[in-house]
Amino acid sequence: MNFVELQARDPNADLAHYFDVIGGTSTGGLITAMLATPSPHDPTRAAFTPAQIVDFYKLNGPHIFNSSRYNHNINIIFSKHHQY
Repeated sequence: MNFVELQARDPNADLAHYFDVIGGTSTGGLITAMLATPSPHDPTRAAFTPAQIVDFYKLNGPHIFNSSRYNHNINIIFSKHHQY
C-alpha cells in the first residue's frame, strides 16, 4: 500500500505514523526532514504538508540548488504531483 492509498483510508495520515525510519540524501534529505519534523502546534502531526513542501521547493529551490539542474529536476519531481 502506498501513501496515497493510506491517505484515502485516513485523510489525517502522516508518514511518521507508518514508518519508524525515513531518510534521503540531498533533496530527499530535505523532504525527509520536512515530513519527519513534528509540528510545534501538534507534535503528532508533521510540521509541513506535501503542498507546503512543493511551495518551499518552488520558492527556495533555485537558491539552494544549481538553477539549471534544479529546473530540470523540479519539473520531473513535481510534474506528476501537481495536485499538491
